[in-house]
Amino acid sequence: MIKICKSSDSYNELSKALKDNNIEFDHKKCLSKCGLCHKHPFIKKHGEFISADSVDKLIKKIKGDK
Repeated sequence: MIKICKSSDSYNELSKALKDNNIEFDHKKCLSKCGLCHKHPFIKKHGEFISADSVDKLIKKIKGDK
């Protein structure tokens, strides 16, 4: 299951992109990666943090990982 941080600067854009791409995810108040959280869009999947320079690039990474 993919988890996203509600405190992330890209939270709204990322949650919309995940919904638009029919990717299941869970909202978490904090994923304890504040340095990453405020720099790049990121997710946590199976204990691994995955980030990209943009939400679009992150969605492509996620979709390629399926």
